[in-house]
Amino acid sequence: MSDLSYKKENSALLIIDMQNAFIEKEGSLSKMGLDTSRTSIAIEPIKKLKSEFKAQGLPVIYIQHSHRKDGADAGLIAKVFPPIMDLGHCIEGTWDGEIINELKPEEDDYIVKKHRFSGFYNTQLDDVLRSLGINTLVVTGIATNVCVESTVRDAFYRDYNVVVPREATASYTVEQEQGSFGNFEFAFARVMPVESVINELKK
Repeated sequence: MSDLSYKKENSALLIIDMQNAFIEKEGSLSKMGLDTSRTSIAIEPIKKLKSEFKAQGLPVIYIQHSHRKDGADAGLIAKVFPPIMDLGHCIEGTWDGEIINELKPEEDDYIVKKHRFSGFYNTQLDDVLRSLGINTLVVTGIATNVCVESTVRDAFYRDYNVVVPREATASYTVEQEQGSFGNFEFAFARVMPVESVINELKK
């Protein structure tokens, strides 16, 4: 793809892991000891992007982290973060795994469930995107340096043009965010202000 600038045609909005587990003080990651106080900063920018995508009739796709109650699908996640499954992290059908109230999916939104960091790993995401004729992804959500970066890299490997709106993703420290932004800008994605993406959508 010779032109990697953002154009709204054939684009979709990905909203990754905007769930109670990753954002709320009562969520499993906060209980595990991570400082989730920064993650809520992405909510309003994502809401603005979603509103404009909907106005333009473009797809909105939620990536929802989900686990079986017995944790059998957690793999090494359970070993890297030892207490995480005992705290009920994103167990299917629980409050922890629900998408936050501020960003509840609408009836015509798509929801793709994942068990690992990348939205593409063992999911139907690529099939959904191909069926919709999507070649450009605007990627938002939590956490910039884990699930967002894993998804961005996998999208790049599958030849999707990727845009990351800077204010619409967050991690648990500024340093973690900046490291990922550096990786994105070096090779994997274009990093743009949210308002610049919205302006392109309105053209």
